[in-house]
Amino acid sequence: MKENIKNVIENFKNLKILVIGDAILDTYVKGTPDRVCREAPVLVYNLEEQEHQCGGAANTAINVATLGAETFYLTVVGKDANSKELFGVLKQNKVHTEYIIKDNERSTIAKKRITASSNILIRIDEGTTTEISDACKKELIQKVTGLYEQVDAVILSDYGYGIITTSLTEALKAINIHNKPIVVDARDLTKYKALKPDAVKPNYEETVKLLGIEKATTNRPAQIIEHAKKLQEITGANKVCVTLDADGVVLFEKGKNPYRILSVPRDNKNAVGAGDTFISALTLALAFRVKGQVAAELAAAAAAIVVQKEGTVGCTNNELKAYFNSLPKQITSLEDLASLTKELRKNGKKIVFTNGCFDILHKGHIALLNKAREAGDILIVGVNNDASIRKVKGPERPINSLEDRITVLSGLESVDYLISFEEDSPIQLIKVVHPDVFVKGAGYTEQSIPEAPLLKKLRCEVMIVPNVKDHSTTHIINKIRDINEELDVEIPHTAFVKTGRINGAHFLKR
Repeated sequence: MKENIKNVIENFKNLKILVIGDAILDTYVKGTPDRVCREAPVLVYNLEEQEHQCGGAANTAINVATLGAETFYLTVVGKDANSKELFGVLKQNKVHTEYIIKDNERSTIAKKRITASSNILIRIDEGTTTEISDACKKELIQKVTGLYEQVDAVILSDYGYGIITTSLTEALKAINIHNKPIVVDARDLTKYKALKPDAVKPNYEETVKLLGIEKATTNRPAQIIEHAKKLQEITGANKVCVTLDADGVVLFEKGKNPYRILSVPRDNKNAVGAGDTFISALTLALAFRVKGQVAAELAAAAAAIVVQKEGTVGCTNNELKAYFNSLPKQITSLEDLASLTKELRKNGKKIVFTNGCFDILHKGHIALLNKAREAGDILIVGVNNDASIRKVKGPERPINSLEDRITVLSGLESVDYLISFEEDSPIQLIKVVHPDVFVKGAGYTEQSIPEAPLLKKLRCEVMIVPNVKDHSTTHIINKIRDINEELDVEIPHTAFVKTGRINGAHFLKR
């Protein structure tokens, strides 16, 4: 099942999606108020930096592109500085912007947050939020009609700022002769009943408002499930995905029993934009024509990934595939490794690489990995597979299989990603990763490292970490031998043979 899901996610890259809706430029201004102004009893704010991000439907478009699909974005903005910044962020995230309409009579919606020490002091909003002009309505419908044949699905992301009009939804209903998935995320879903969308995504607040009921203090899923039929009647949708943050997701699908997805307890750093990620992944899965329950599971997984990140960010195709791995930190191919490191470099991450057998994990390994992680933002670890260890260490090694070693390393906070290799040296991995820092134990010098010529060519910094005295896999094996000899247990000095497990641990005998 997991392999099938990963195949679906991989094929997101072959899809084309049209996103229509309100564009918002989110600007975060960072600075420090440090003195009182002479002109008035107010603080002087010293600007340090400002960052532009996309909000609204523009963020949904970025999320679709981040998941791998070719993304076309359609909206109406003004001919102003804010639209220029918006276009820049969209293009940087590989969203097609050539179909966006610019209107001289309209100003781009922007929300500027003035912050100090991560606290918002004030938010300044600007931009036109009334319905677009008749001329823009006509041009928008022409562009949608032209793009419809090219795409596999359509997302309508309606924040109520005048972009999506009745005439547009009527036009979509008329041209959707191939029944391509149309997914709606809107504050007022009643407007879309006649369109009969394939799926809608209200959150809890929007759902209780739609139903005209009071908020529940306990068991919100049970409260919503009671109104399954009414929700489908109100929205006209084939599938209704109600997102309930910590309470997970409830899917209502015509002709089927309600399906609940439980929320996995995680360190949720920031839920901003998680709804945009959910609807993006949901749409891509539905465009691939998977079952509603599978699509909802994929969408919930993508949202679970982004809430663990800082700020408004999306879920990548690789991250979503990794989520469904039995070992999420493990990368299984050079192609996935190349794609991952490309994304990391794009986001300005400093990549550290180290490698080893990590046969019996000990204090020395932990010290090395901790030091390696401190040297950058992301630590990628190359692990010798079983055949590679036998070449290097002899036929009696490894003591622990590759699967066991990867499982243990995956549990370390210092390790971000793991990939195995069969060669004596991880040269091929280094060529793909192109690390900023290469870390090795003290048994080497910068010149004696076998990969030194390649590292020099890549201008990669080499960091040698001192070994922890009397801590090595060989030392541990010898210590076990010594203990058994003291106990008069007859164990040959030539080899340890792994023969089985007791309570998950290997036991050794002749």
